[in-house]
Amino acid sequence: MATSYKLTINMDEATVNGLAAGNFSLYAFKAVQTKIGGGQPVVWFKTKDFSLSTEVTWSLDFGAYTSKTQIIANANIVASASYSIDLGQILEVQQSTGTGGVKNNGTAGAISIYNTTQQAFTCGISVKAGNSSNAICAFPLYGENTNVIVPIEKVLVMFASDEVNTGTVIEKAFTSSFLVDMTGAKDNKRQVKYDINTSWDADGAGWATKAKPNVQLAPLLILSN
Repeated sequence: MATSYKLTINMDEATVNGLAAGNFSLYAFKAVQTKIGGGQPVVWFKTKDFSLSTEVTWSLDFGAYTSKTQIIANANIVASASYSIDLGQILEVQQSTGTGGVKNNGTAGAISIYNTTQQAFTCGISVKAGNSSNAICAFPLYGENTNVIVPIEKVLVMFASDEVNTGTVIEKAFTSSFLVDMTGAKDNKRQVKYDINTSWDADGAGWATKAKPNVQLAPLLILSN
C-alpha cells in the first residue's frame, strides 16, 4: 500500500461562512526537485468542499504524462498519454503521439521521462490526491532528451475566488498562501490554521512558510537542489 499523507486545515465558523459566501475555492500545489529549467507548477487539487476541519489527503501513487500543450500562463495542460509509474522507473516516449512504455531502468528515487523521438513535448508527473490522480508540474521535454523529476513532500495551499481547473499552469499565487513541508511529520500528518482576515498560521512552526500574493510559484515548488 502506498504511503499516505494528510494536511488538516482548521478554521472557525465565521471564516468558513465567509469563504463560502465569497465563492472561494481551496487550491493546492505540490513541489518537485529537478535540474530541468523552463518548468512551471500546475493546479494539483481544487475544492469548494471545506468546513471547520478540512483535510487534504494524498498517497505516493505516481504517474507520468506527455502533452502537446504549451507551457504558458493559465494554459490547461491536457495529457496526450499518461502512465502509472514508480520511483526508479522511466517512461520511454516512443511515438509522435507521446505514447510509450514504462521500464525499470530509471534513476533511483526519481521518475524519469525519456523522449526517444525527435519531437518536443510537454511532460510531468502526477500524484494521487483523494480519489483522482492529477498533474503537479509541467516541463519541456525535448527530442532525444531525458527529464528526471523527484516528487518532494511540500504542499502549497491557498484560498482564492479565482476559477481555474486542475492542470492549469499558474505562475503567481492568487493570494496569500502557505507552503507546508511534510518531511518528518509524525504519522505523515500536519495541522494548520486559516482565518479569513489574518490568513495562515502554524503556531510558529518551522515547517510552514507564508507566501505573499503574486509571489512567483516556481521558486517555491520547483527546487533545483
